[in-house]
Amino acid sequence: MISVTSVTKNYIIQPTLIRKHKKTLMWLSSVMLWKSELIFFQKELDENAPQFTKTTDKKKVDHFQNLFTYYSGEVIDNLRSKLRQHESRVAMILKAKDEVRTQYFYEHDSLMDELETFAKSYRELKEDFIKFIVKKNNEAQ
Repeated sequence: MISVTSVTKNYIIQPTLIRKHKKTLMWLSSVMLWKSELIFFQKELDENAPQFTKTTDKKKVDHFQNLFTYYSGEVIDNLRSKLRQHESRVAMILKAKDEVRTQYFYEHDSLMDELETFAKSYRELKEDFIKFIVKKNNEAQ
């Protein structure tokens, strides 16, 4: 595989392309972290679910369960796949020594916007879930 950061006389690498590559790798790392966190949150939910007896709390448990399943099984896998495909396009640009392909740059901006939007939603979900679990644990004490 071609390394994006290799410096040879065969490749003229634009600094912009390297920045985009690094940002894509950062997001790929974030996606893997999110996947692990969702596994942890699911375990927490499973352990704490029996303590919730109020109808409103049970609805919240179902809500979190549905979001964890959807995010983990569909959204995050889809984002990871898009990021990997995106990275393979960088390799193709370098292999073809054709940095004038603008499609990659437009695709990159769109994908980064999608990831930032999801990251915001995911942060809100985490905050809501943690508050929900902490509140219940404080009530139990």
